[in-house]
Amino acid sequence: MVEKLGVHEFMVLTSGGTPIFHFSTTETRKLDELLSGFLSAITSFATEFGEKSIQSLSFEGSELLYEPYGTEYLFIFLVETGSSEKVLRVVLRELSKRFVSRYQTELKMDILVLDVFMDFESDVRGAFSYYEGILIIMSSLSAFVIPEVKKDNLDVAIRTGGFLDEFHRDLGNSGNRVLSAINGKTSIYDLSRHLGLSETDISDVVEYLAIRGLLRVSKLCPLIREKDARFDAYLDLIGLPSKDYQLLERAKSLCNGVRPLVDISERLGVVPEQLYEVLDKLGDEVEWKLIEVSGLVDDA
Repeated sequence: MVEKLGVHEFMVLTSGGTPIFHFSTTETRKLDELLSGFLSAITSFATEFGEKSIQSLSFEGSELLYEPYGTEYLFIFLVETGSSEKVLRVVLRELSKRFVSRYQTELKMDILVLDVFMDFESDVRGAFSYYEGILIIMSSLSAFVIPEVKKDNLDVAIRTGGFLDEFHRDLGNSGNRVLSAINGKTSIYDLSRHLGLSETDISDVVEYLAIRGLLRVSKLCPLIREKDARFDAYLDLIGLPSKDYQLLERAKSLCNGVRPLVDISERLGVVPEQLYEVLDKLGDEVEWKLIEVSGLVDDA
């Protein structure tokens, strides 16, 4: 996962190539009128040959992401190479919907007055800050978190926003498999093992859903029951290897149900996977508490 959007410029054009809004994070603007006309010509060329749209154009050190709104407007990001295209497409679509909804009356005028669109800059800055905040949170998380789909939010997105079409287009069949497997009980680590997909693939889907406000995420916090004769008998029964037993002895006092597994592993100087495998062998002797990650709110 990346920690920043990496957007340098945002531009709105008519399908004929006329710029009507331009936002840049720097004083230098690369998306000028000449490039606007060039993009419009490419779109016309692609449409003539049966393509829905140009998805992106790559340049040295940067990339253009390109999203049409109907047949009348074009929305463009100039981004750093290596930025998360899947996430950026979510943001680009959201800004396009906001722009058209906010200025639907002004956009119907025969002559567009560009000054009326200038106040959209505050919306752009707010959206970038919000989404980048989510990326920072998501990038800090390990594979030992539990994703859970917010069903009501997902139902609304499907009914009103064409979410499933966009999701399939952006993430393909593997994305659909991950979405179906997210049940609010299984960690990214275990989803990866069960689905045969990399943790990165799973995390990409989780990040995508979080950006859309369709997900809550909770950290795994193990709670080991009090040491007693029954617990010792159980350890003898499962026959833990000596090194696992030693790790468990060190971990017991830390596994109190409020400290995330990753934090415990860092204190013990072991990788989270090693600690998780030991605790997983204990079955019901370990209770997994969930602490929801804050900051993943619904509205930008």
